Amino acid sequence: MARFDQLENMYDLGLKPVMLRSLIRQYLPAENHPLNLNNSCFELPSLVSIVQTHCLLSELDSQSIDPKLINTWKSAVDDWLSCLLSLLSSDMSDKCWVGICLLGVTCQECSNQRFLSSYSIWLNKLLSHIQPPADSQLVKIASCTSLADLLTRLARFPEVKKDGNLLAGKLIQPVLKLLNEDNVEAVWEGAANLLYALIAFFPASIHHYYDKVEAAIASKILSGKYSTKTLKKLGYCLALLPKAKGDKDSWSLMMQKFMISINDHLNEAFQGVEEEAKSDEARRLLVPPGKDLPLPLGGASFKGTSSERLPTATISTLMFCCCKMLTSSYPVQVTVPVRSMLALVERLLRVDGSLPHTMLPFMTSVQQELICSELPVLHAYSLELLIAIIKGMRRQLLPHSAYIVRVVTRYFKRCSLPELRIKLYSIIRMLLVSMGVGIAIYLAPDVIENASNDLNSLGGEDIETSPANTGPATGALPQLSNRKRKHGAETGSLEEKRDAPSPKVGESNTHQMTPITVKMAALDTLEVLLTVGAASKSESWRSSIDSLLMKTAINSCKRGWGNLESNIFLPHESASVWADFQFSSLRALLTSLLAPARTRPPYLSQGLELFRRGKQEAGMKLAQFCAYALFALEVLIHPRALPLDDFYSACHNSTDGASNRFLENIYSGSRKQNTSFLSDMRRTEQGGVESHDDDLYDRWLQNENENENQNENENIPVEDMKDQTSRPNDPSFTNVLEVREQEPAADVHMRTENEIVVQPCHLEESVPKSQGVASAKAVMSPAVGTNPEVDGFDHVAGKTSSTLRNAEKGSSSMVHLDSDSSMDSFPGIVDADPDTDADSD
Repeated sequence: MARFDQLENMYDLGLKPVMLRSLIRQYLPAENHPLNLNNSCFELPSLVSIVQTHCLLSELDSQSIDPKLINTWKSAVDDWLSCLLSLLSSDMSDKCWVGICLLGVTCQECSNQRFLSSYSIWLNKLLSHIQPPADSQLVKIASCTSLADLLTRLARFPEVKKDGNLLAGKLIQPVLKLLNEDNVEAVWEGAANLLYALIAFFPASIHHYYDKVEAAIASKILSGKYSTKTLKKLGYCLALLPKAKGDKDSWSLMMQKFMISINDHLNEAFQGVEEEAKSDEARRLLVPPGKDLPLPLGGASFKGTSSERLPTATISTLMFCCCKMLTSSYPVQVTVPVRSMLALVERLLRVDGSLPHTMLPFMTSVQQELICSELPVLHAYSLELLIAIIKGMRRQLLPHSAYIVRVVTRYFKRCSLPELRIKLYSIIRMLLVSMGVGIAIYLAPDVIENASNDLNSLGGEDIETSPANTGPATGALPQLSNRKRKHGAETGSLEEKRDAPSPKVGESNTHQMTPITVKMAALDTLEVLLTVGAASKSESWRSSIDSLLMKTAINSCKRGWGNLESNIFLPHESASVWADFQFSSLRALLTSLLAPARTRPPYLSQGLELFRRGKQEAGMKLAQFCAYALFALEVLIHPRALPLDDFYSACHNSTDGASNRFLENIYSGSRKQNTSFLSDMRRTEQGGVESHDDDLYDRWLQNENENENQNENENIPVEDMKDQTSRPNDPSFTNVLEVREQEPAADVHMRTENEIVVQPCHLEESVPKSQGVASAKAVMSPAVGTNPEVDGFDHVAGKTSSTLRNAEKGSSSMVHLDSDSSMDSFPGIVDADPDTDADSD
């Protein structure tokens, strides 16, 4: 107790050696005492947690630390290691197992100096326990895991890379013996962990054993007799095996072997449910004419499996290998057989268990039932392969985009399983992000149709959200429940929603409930679609998405706000699941309100009210997001009145000499401008400096006055209008075209894209002044004053424009007017199907 009284707190470094020695006495058995294995299994995690939490093995060495404390701590770590090595040398397998496990933890937690001075000794100690005469399976598994930890730590030190390759080479043959000779699946799993560390961090050590490693792993995968976890670990090692050679031919050959093996197993599995021509077509894509067939995977020829079961485990593992090869890094650039892989995906997704007419006499109901029971797993892995292709290739898939869209949209119409629909939505999101707006134009109709079918099955009474009835004054929300509920009440409301029937999805989803996870995937996909494609050719589908998202958000919140805290007793039915759905619906609604559009958001008032209530009543995460949504929507509620006088100084005071011009149509609102905004701008008219480069301010004021006097101007004769426009002091008139008398006379000069200078002399010679100004507004400023419902000078502009054209014929100057590009003329990225010739069948 005297030593403990000198400690300041739990962060005192003097506590660490004291605590480490206490752990040795309490948990680690003495050399002559047996070990109670049952107690050790429960106490070992606690021991490891204490060591890792307090960093008892780190041995900090700094000048600020007392040298006496450093020596004390070092002595305690020496005692710890001596005890572990003593356990490793014990003849009792249980004590040896404890020492091996703790030595693996020591490899991760010890200091760099301690590790570099001891790693070779530790490796040799652990190596002896995976070689004969070691017979304890538990010891072998623990030794493989600890060796993997040691190699992972050793790979962080480039200065010992050469020595690490030599030591790793000693482990290859023992690992191969474990895979070939041991019959315990758990030992194979431990060997796979060690083999992964060897291939990932020391690939040079595998080079001489490449074929043997491939054969050992392939034999286990092709047998298909083991658990999915073990097969995936072995498949991961096989997918990384080409790194041992590091050339592109090894990668391409391994991928070809995988795909040929998958195709052979599919030929056997799909007998009777697929036409033979499809398998022949896939074979031709895998092995082009004039090329030799490579050796089979693992060097063993293909052998058919029993007719009582399908090779689903083997096919799924091989497809998992293809996915890892596509998404893992490789030292050199390789060529991916995209076309053949997409054909393999399409072949799998096309089979749905239905029998061709020619195969009806040769199939039994038992065989068809067996195939239908395994198809969801095969479809899931084929979608995973498509996801891996998109992740690995991204924009390089653009030549195959039409083919991918066709495969995805066709399968979307038939797919009704929730897990598969979630994967389809994920694929669509990745396509939109990786390929951009061009792919959004083609995917939008199918995405909206499927998302509407999934989201419209919420149940409960419908809420009218038509734009005609949702203005700021009439867009009231239904009253949300303010009282707090227990989990049971919230779960009950969730069950009531799930009891409602859902609409049809394709032809096989009649009266089927749509899970919340599918609805969340649909919402996330609509959010990405708005983010990517809302700015181009979205008029045909934008209103339907906005209405759907507004209705979904209201329906998700009308029964109260959920809590994002999870319930360990009800992980799938708890209120947190419904809160996640609320979060997804609100996030999609915010995207709908902020996405680019030609008109004001029709559901802005309802969205603001929903976010306001969520900020006050929802849980912490939902309330935080609602506060952020209100902050993001502030710019739509109060548009910023930028001082246009600063534009002139910003343009002419640029340091780089470039003219930072602003476009005339800087206001991005609807055609009918905000009168309150213009009123605020009018207040700066008297005190502002006149701008000679931007007439936007004048056109705004002119457009406001035209809107206010619309009915009066419709019946005013041309003569009276001439008198109105000729009055220089009339505040309702603002000259849009800047006249510069100091420049040489010319008809029309285009300074920049948005700057027009018109000399009045030619206009006065051709037409009256009032008509010339009105026609110039109508012709030169298409964004303001061209709407016949708003502009009262349209009949004057028609006459004046013809006169102006006659005047231009006699002029030596030319007028170059570049029309603004419209988003409606945005070209599609995918104009043609690059795979039409290949898929003409």
